[in-house]
Amino acid sequence: MADDGAAAVALPEVPLLAVLPGTGGLTRVVDKRKVRRDHADFFCTIEEGIKGKRAVQWRLVDEIAPNSKLEGKLAERVKEFAAKSKRNGAGKGLALTPLERTIDDSAILYGFVSVDIDRAARIATISIKAPEAAAPADIDGMVGQGAAFWPLQVARELDDAILHLRINELGIAMLVFKSHGDRANVVSHDAFLEANKAHWLVNEIRHYWKRVLKRIDVTSRTLVTLVEPGSCFVGTLAELVFAADRSYMLIGQKQGDNRPPPA
Repeated sequence: MADDGAAAVALPEVPLLAVLPGTGGLTRVVDKRKVRRDHADFFCTIEEGIKGKRAVQWRLVDEIAPNSKLEGKLAERVKEFAAKSKRNGAGKGLALTPLERTIDDSAILYGFVSVDIDRAARIATISIKAPEAAAPADIDGMVGQGAAFWPLQVARELDDAILHLRINELGIAMLVFKSHGDRANVVSHDAFLEANKAHWLVNEIRHYWKRVLKRIDVTSRTLVTLVEPGSCFVGTLAELVFAADRSYMLIGQKQGDNRPPPA
């Protein structure tokens, strides 16, 4: 933080809303920044915030610097954090090509994700398709698949679908998740990610999935997951079962359906 006599750190609720911060701001201050509780109580009630050395002493900021040295300090810290990164700067990444997406009046279609929209019922059904083949044998195989690598492509498509529904379909009140395909291929890709998690690119894909699942978790819609014959809610996709407000699994088989019962 700039030590110029004017810069201060404060929670926004008091100056902007004239209310005391709730659990979110105080939890971050006490649990993450490790600010003493008596300091946190005082901090959350003042409009002008905490400045300079006191902000450092109270653990609200890590460091202060005068304006003349601020950019240099920032550059030093950036280099320190970059040096600690496990990412190999010489590693080959993937080109994220534009998603292939078709939107019509009642559906959104991707490669492995589809969304059926019933505006009258205020329901959007999101279906996820399992990969058609097992995971590649090695990292070179993954890089060769590029943006079509199944875990990456599904994460991007699911992320795009959730954002589209949140922004453009405000009347939708419920999201229903379904899946279909070979469970063994989903498990194969999950096992590949686990076995190669030390590789920087695999680590990025795993964290991308974490962000997508967090986005789903904080989506202000009722979430329902249907586990039916032919479903592939295993591995990472099982998180959609756990994240849902309600999850239902069919016992046995539907009449006329020769697919094995869900497991």
